[in-house]
Amino acid sequence: MHFPERRPDQTEERILPLINVVFLLLIFFMIAGSLSVTAPFDVTLPVSQSDGVDEPDAVLILISHENKLALDNEPITEAELLARINMLLSAEPETQVTLKVDGELSGNQLVHFTQALYGVGVKKLRLLTELGAK
Repeated sequence: MHFPERRPDQTEERILPLINVVFLLLIFFMIAGSLSVTAPFDVTLPVSQSDGVDEPDAVLILISHENKLALDNEPITEAELLARINMLLSAEPETQVTLKVDGELSGNQLVHFTQALYGVGVKKLRLLTELGAK
């Protein structure tokens, strides 16, 4: 008994490159989506009438309206933050510190914190604001 020779199915050969491309795109978007750095809490910037100059920031400190602190997007206590800033300044005295403070934070709390920063030796301090209508 002679059986006819079975021909290979061409649909498998045509769909394999498509599957490879879909998996590569999936991997790409999984990696690209996880690269963005998110802040540990929301900070709404205060409004300013002046336009600032963008400069590279060495250290970024976030302060929420609840007086929570984060150093370079990592939650931290005030004592630990001041100790780490002091270590950074001992290595590089001209390190610039940028404050990203919530607009609802009390002015007294901001003044107290900036005085603590100046107390550990900060010489260059910037406050980030949002440009308002003129």
